[in-house]
Amino acid sequence: MELVLYAFLIIWVIVEVFLCRWLFRAKPNREIVDKYPRKITFMSQLPFGNKWRRGVDSQDIRCFEEYQRRVRIWYVSVMIPFFLIFAY
Repeated sequence: MELVLYAFLIIWVIVEVFLCRWLFRAKPNREIVDKYPRKITFMSQLPFGNKWRRGVDSQDIRCFEEYQRRVRIWYVSVMIPFFLIFAY
């Protein structure tokens, strides 16, 4: 049983590293982020906020949404071990 847990932990860490790299590749460019106030940029990074869309140009919304989607996926992947611990 311990061997299975260690293997799961190692696999999980490797997956998290790749997910973080994938996540940061979707982060909006500095030139896009600099066009907007910090409040809008911060609100776009929150997992379930939508107010920020009113203050962003239509061509930049896709970039912010892609990053937000990947952040949500990362949140779920971080929580998987905790769900497994609680289920056990």
